[in-house]
Amino acid sequence: MTKLSEQDLKSIKQLHDMWIAKELEGKGSEVVDLCTEDVQWLPPDGPPIVGKEEIANYLSTERVKLLTVNAADVSVQGSGLVAYLISTFTTRYLTEGHSEVTHEAKGTHLWVLRKETDQWLVAVVTWSSW
Repeated sequence: MTKLSEQDLKSIKQLHDMWIAKELEGKGSEVVDLCTEDVQWLPPDGPPIVGKEEIANYLSTERVKLLTVNAADVSVQGSGLVAYLISTFTTRYLTEGHSEVTHEAKGTHLWVLRKETDQWLVAVVTWSSW
């Protein structure tokens, strides 16, 4: 099994940073541009969401404003054209209509990535909260 190159690791970590930046800029629906066409999201306590269009619809109904997203313990592993990223996160956010109350969520997220035409894209996203 071939390990990921240093360039692959760097590209995946940059993709992760770009994803978080889009979310913090209030452009969460643009994260689908960083995904494969057949992307699957596996939210906790919910049915799978499959495909860019369905995920964009799901994201358009979000009623939160992210204040901070801190990812820690980021680990990237893989081989060839497939990789996975695991990290813990702490997110602070406001809910729509309750802008004076700051909420915090902690958990872990897992991405499965595929390299397509020399570009890493997210193929599966799942997360847990604790």
